[in-house]
Amino acid sequence: MNQNFRTLLYWIGVLVLSALFISVLYYKQIPGAFLLGPMLAGIIFGLNNTNLSVAKPLFNLSQGILGCLTAEAITANVIYSLMSYWQLAFIITGSTIIISALLGSILYRFSSLPGSTAIWGVMPGGASAMVGISGDYGADPRLVALIQYLRVIFVVFMLASFAHFFSEHHGIQSSTQSLEIFPKPSLNLIYTILVAIIGVYITKLIKFPSGRILLPMAIGAILQINGVLTLETPQWLLMICSGSIGLSVGLRFNVVLIKLAIKTLPIILMTILLMLVFCLVQAIVMHFYLGVDYLTCFLATSPGGLDTSVIIALDTHSNLELILPLQILRFFSVLVFGPILARYLSKKLNLS
Repeated sequence: MNQNFRTLLYWIGVLVLSALFISVLYYKQIPGAFLLGPMLAGIIFGLNNTNLSVAKPLFNLSQGILGCLTAEAITANVIYSLMSYWQLAFIITGSTIIISALLGSILYRFSSLPGSTAIWGVMPGGASAMVGISGDYGADPRLVALIQYLRVIFVVFMLASFAHFFSEHHGIQSSTQSLEIFPKPSLNLIYTILVAIIGVYITKLIKFPSGRILLPMAIGAILQINGVLTLETPQWLLMICSGSIGLSVGLRFNVVLIKLAIKTLPIILMTILLMLVFCLVQAIVMHFYLGVDYLTCFLATSPGGLDTSVIIALDTHSNLELILPLQILRFFSVLVFGPILARYLSKKLNLS
């Protein structure tokens, strides 16, 4: 069979399966259905060695659009919100980085992972950023990707489960149930897409992988706060972006990657679960300290990354004014202190 025709069949198959999973999850009112469905389909096709991957421009633009969508929620209140509990925010951020370093050391000691791979693999924050810069510090980017995206999958399913639980017991309703999916197009949508494209393009020029979300978010927030424009991200666009991000994560899992780490999978899974438990404890402490609902606290302390937290937060109408500052603070802290910590631990543990 012709290779191009086979690839076309694979793409049809993964899209049909994605639609099937989305339909089931949406019918069951599981938050993040448009992220989870394609992710599940991607994992199935990825492990079957189909060699599919989401086109980089689509994935990059999806993250840029998500950055703009996040910017819609950024107001002066977000900054004031962070200032009102800055001590707790820094304690949560600092303790997360410290525990990730300890778990990375444990993963190295009890596994056969090469170089500083274990340390970079456990670092919380933007998975794509950790994968992108880990190779410069002696780590194997493929194995770092495996650990990072395994954690993302665990976190997404955990958050979706929590969100579903709270929606049943506390009346939280998925936003896709109440918002207009296809509103009338407007100039604001064009402005939003332009901001995303410009932000992603600048990111490429300055070689800052994590900027795909952060730069459009920063540009959009500044322009909107100053009244230059109004950002608008319709539901259908969020669905496409969520789907492409979920599918991209799922398709990264292939047989070659699993074979590389098959012996160390148990200890990898253990460190991921320990990180999740630690962040859950942080969320509980945050709930009692600030009196905020559990779901918002879980999303704020989640080690799964800014994009997944925002998608599920928007789908459950959680408090983005609390979630965004904590996620962004931790993200920048990991980018700044991650390389320093990795180098220090590499020398301390006598890594190559």
